[in-house]
Amino acid sequence: MYLLAHAMVGILIGIVFAAIVGDRRLIALGALGAVLPDLIDKPLGHIVLAGTVNYGRIYFHGLTVLSLALLAGLLIYHYRGQVGLLVVAAGMASHQVLDGMWRQPVEWFWPFLGPLPQHDYPGDYFWSSVLRELAQPSEWFFFLLIAGLFTVLYRREIGALLTGLADPGTWRMLVLVLGLAAVAALAVGARFL
Repeated sequence: MYLLAHAMVGILIGIVFAAIVGDRRLIALGALGAVLPDLIDKPLGHIVLAGTVNYGRIYFHGLTVLSLALLAGLLIYHYRGQVGLLVVAAGMASHQVLDGMWRQPVEWFWPFLGPLPQHDYPGDYFWSSVLRELAQPSEWFFFLLIAGLFTVLYRREIGALLTGLADPGTWRMLVLVLGLAAVAALAVGARFL
C-alpha cells in the first residue's frame, strides 16, 4: 500500500483516539505511526542494507518492534497517563495489517523464524519506487484529502503560524532554510544521476 494511503488510515485512528481523549495532537501521532514502518524500513533495507537484505519490509514491519512499542506505550500510559505512544503503535499495527504481513511470516515474526532472507531488487529500486508512488493518482488524492483535513482540524494553529510569518525577519530565515534545503536536495539528487 502507498505511503499516503497508510497515513490516511493513521489519521482516522488518531481521530478516534482524539475523540476519546480530547487531544487533537493524537491525530498526527496516528499518521506518524502508520507511515513509520515505511519511513524507517524502506531506506534502511534498500539503501543501508542493500548488499545484504535489500528489502523494505523488515524490522518495523514485524511484530517484535510493534510489541516493544505497544509495551512501552502501555508503561507510559500506566505511569504517566499519556496515550501518545499507544496511538503510534496502533498506527504501526494498521500498517502491518494493510501490508498483509502475515503473508511474509519470516519478516513478520523476525527474529523468531530465522534471519531475514535476502531479496534481489535492482540497485535503483528505492528511487524508482518513490517516483512510481509519486505518479499514482490515488496518492495525490490522499495528499489533498490529508491537507484538507489538517487545514480544518488545525486552522487556529495554521492561522497563528501564518501571522508569525508576516514578520520580514521570519521570511528571510524561511527563504534561507528553503534555499539550503534545495541545494542539499540538488546535491543528493546529482549523486543518483
